[in-house]
Amino acid sequence: MVLFLPRDAASVPVSRQVLDGCLETLGVTLDTRTDIALALSEACANVIRHAGSGDEYEVLASTRDGRCVIEVVNTGNGTGAMIPASGLAPPTAEHGRGLQIMDAVVDNLRLTGNGREGTTVHFEKDLHWIPGAAGEHLSGDDESSASPGPAEQAG
Repeated sequence: MVLFLPRDAASVPVSRQVLDGCLETLGVTLDTRTDIALALSEACANVIRHAGSGDEYEVLASTRDGRCVIEVVNTGNGTGAMIPASGLAPPTAEHGRGLQIMDAVVDNLRLTGNGREGTTVHFEKDLHWIPGAAGEHLSGDDESSASPGPAEQAG
């Protein structure tokens, strides 16, 4: 899935709802989808906050090998790459916790310059499936993560 979105706060729930609808259709569990939605919201909000005026951004998402891989890319000539602050944000800070939140709920969070003075926020999340989910079958994960059949359970 690829979305090209305007740098506007109204685009954040749109991207979150589109991706969540796709993951729900594939049969990803609610807990996993909630973590992905939270991380995506934070990534989009960071790009919107740090991108230049009028720039667009992209949300790229794919599922493969039992993971959802997401990149949120500042596609314009923004004000520069977001550099995560070292250490934790103070408990009273109003801003600066987004990357910490993302890191807590996803796997393999990375921020990289995209060659256009902007940033790519990349994260992955291991997918957990509802039993019998189409996405599990389509991704080939059903053999390795399926629960044992009746003969295997009986031992």
